[in-house]
Amino acid sequence: MAYAFKQSTGVAGQVRAIAAEQIDKALEAIAASEDFDQTVHTLRKSCKKLRALLKLVRPVFAENDAENAAFRAIADRFSVARDAAVMVQTMTVLVEHSGARLGVDGVGSVTLLDRLRERARHLRQQMGEEELLALAAADFTEARARVPSWQFDATGTAIVQPGLRAGYRRFRKRLAKARKAPEGEVVHDWRKAAKVWWYHMRLYERTAPAIMENLCARLDELGETLGDHHNLMVLSDWIVSTRAPGDSSVDALLAIIAEQQAALSEKAFVLGRQLAAEPPSGAARRFDAYWQLLR
Repeated sequence: MAYAFKQSTGVAGQVRAIAAEQIDKALEAIAASEDFDQTVHTLRKSCKKLRALLKLVRPVFAENDAENAAFRAIADRFSVARDAAVMVQTMTVLVEHSGARLGVDGVGSVTLLDRLRERARHLRQQMGEEELLALAAADFTEARARVPSWQFDATGTAIVQPGLRAGYRRFRKRLAKARKAPEGEVVHDWRKAAKVWWYHMRLYERTAPAIMENLCARLDELGETLGDHHNLMVLSDWIVSTRAPGDSSVDALLAIIAEQQAALSEKAFVLGRQLAAEPPSGAARRFDAYWQLLR
């Protein structure tokens, strides 16, 4: 089944089926692996979907913490190399789009890009790609065997309602906190909450497709905007931490990064305020009504 609830009854069974499908997709990606980076992207995406699903049922699922930790551990094994590859992509776009503004500093930026590429290659060589994929396959297989025994301390929509409300409240609270102090980690915390809320809306997408498809698209846009902001933050921190004392050759690049982050923050806050305008109580009633539209 798709990553979405399809009917109003049999909620527990649907949760287990969605989890099983995501694990199966991850195992299929490992078995068919030809491009390591693409496989890692697929595995991490499956882990994010699984963890968002677990957050939805967390209030009524006693094994939630253990299962969440298991999927987080799988994703974390690949995070260093994945982050290094993202830094290369982010720096490449910066150099391509800002070459004229960088002027003479553009040469230094190209040198930084070469260093990032070499760093990414070095990290991949250290990882032991086949061993990591084998470990991931074993962990996913064990998780797959546990899914059929998942039991919840509720029935029907009570399995998902508390987690859905908690996800929306968390999204709004972290938005409010980020608006008061739009610093890197605070904005990143909001990004993580926005990502989870996006996945929750995707799980609800078939309840009212005419409305939910646009909502999911806007949340996806928000997630991409906040993701770009975070990638620039990580790149900026690396540049600052690795440059020699007194080295001003990257100042122009850091200024461009700061400008882009400010523009991304403004865009995200405008969009986020619209997506979080509804009070939690009203949102809860609305999504409960949407659920009744399922077959």
